[in-house]
Amino acid sequence: MNRKILAASCLAASLIAGCSAVSTDNSSQKLSNTGKNSMSQDMTRAVLSHNDGWAAAEGQVTGGSDALDAHIYTVSSRKAFVDALKEAGNSPKIIRISGTINLSSNDQGRELTEADYRVAPYNFEDYKNAYAPAVWNIQPLIKKRPNRDLTGPQEEARLASAKKQKDQIVIDVPSNTSIIGLGKNAKIIKGTLQISADVENVIIRNIAFEDAFDYFPGWDPGDSFKIDPNYPGCMGEYVNANQGPQKCPGGRWNSEYDLISINGGKRVWIDHSTFSDGDRPDSMFPPVYPFPQNEITQKVQHHDGLVDITNQADLVTISNSYFHDHDKAFLIGNSDGKTADTGYLRVTLHGNYFKNVGQRMPRVRYGKVHVYNNYFVGNAQGDGVGANAYERHVDSLINKPKHNIVRQVLGAGKESAIYSEANVFEIENGNPSHAIGNMKGKVAYDQGSMFNGKMIDIVEEANKASGKPLSKDVGWTPTLYGPTPVLPASEVIDYVKENAGAGKL
Repeated sequence: MNRKILAASCLAASLIAGCSAVSTDNSSQKLSNTGKNSMSQDMTRAVLSHNDGWAAAEGQVTGGSDALDAHIYTVSSRKAFVDALKEAGNSPKIIRISGTINLSSNDQGRELTEADYRVAPYNFEDYKNAYAPAVWNIQPLIKKRPNRDLTGPQEEARLASAKKQKDQIVIDVPSNTSIIGLGKNAKIIKGTLQISADVENVIIRNIAFEDAFDYFPGWDPGDSFKIDPNYPGCMGEYVNANQGPQKCPGGRWNSEYDLISINGGKRVWIDHSTFSDGDRPDSMFPPVYPFPQNEITQKVQHHDGLVDITNQADLVTISNSYFHDHDKAFLIGNSDGKTADTGYLRVTLHGNYFKNVGQRMPRVRYGKVHVYNNYFVGNAQGDGVGANAYERHVDSLINKPKHNIVRQVLGAGKESAIYSEANVFEIENGNPSHAIGNMKGKVAYDQGSMFNGKMIDIVEEANKASGKPLSKDVGWTPTLYGPTPVLPASEVIDYVKENAGAGKL
């Protein structure tokens, strides 16, 4: 039986004033005063409320709320942050972020850039030229794609360079940890927080995450490659400079780093945080190859996801957070072939704000994902107009958009079971098929949502335009809503704008 969406006008004022579903551990010891950036003991030791989303399904997420004074840290540098994580290990710990922590910096605080990580003979121009479609794609195809196993000194040096960067900027978070931003300006930039397998009970709140920049993205010549006769000269075998696989569309730049990677971890609560590419959006790095490898999606991709949840990660709640100015927000499940993810990847998203994000909000495989009271704002213009891929490609080069093109908000992938309630979609130049896309999925459910000002069932409306309709029988009904009711869609916009993001606790 479907949970009724409650009309909660009488609660709106109190919800807007304090939107987090938290309780506090009053038995914990007092924290020391940190001056103008001080947070109350209650906020620093806040824990997830009972029943607040999937994260609470197997007991309360407490993070480091039971930390002794010796395991409460205030840090303002990468070195201090890493030292605190290592010193406390799996013991309960609270790490308070003061100011900006640059994960791509050395122990003396100097920022490390491409020159610090680069291993000779890597050079982007030489790499680009070595694997250019006009050079690489003239080889015989393998299973109707160019060889995706790049070889040669440039690829070897790129991989070595990437390892140096990864070793510096990917920070492992242990179990029983609370990472809390102080005040309104706490940031973690230019790196990844990773919550790996065997790690659980983690809380992250009130932090702006920006710019997990990959200096060494790799070119994948077979990604999205297609032998399409509509493209002049596109053929499966090389004939000459004007005829062959090098004239076919496809190939993508791929990057490595997410701002947060929940890579097998469980019982994680992310709340009141902000995620973006910062001041280096991928729009600054346009395609580098000529037609037909110059679609907007073939830009040099220096950022991966904002938050990815993969490899049997489980029991995650993401609430009251702001995701903006990015292409692919996050994956829940990263491969159709990972059948071991069955029974895992249970995630709740509520009260979040997505603005100028292109896709994957989220894109789901295998998981049972509850999405309610979120606000999605974007623009679908710019995907190209035409009767076939070639015509759309040409059109998109003429009408280049400055925004991230909304391709789909919710992606129903293989064996996924998305349950959507009372979400608001404002997609300029869009239609309900932009709200939810069938990506090898079979089921999805929606009730009480609003699309461009109209109350609709996004699944039913998207099915009308799809040759691959989704059944609404998802096989489960959410029960973990926390202490507050679901807001009706008419109240979601004000609530989310008031509450979502860092600096609003």
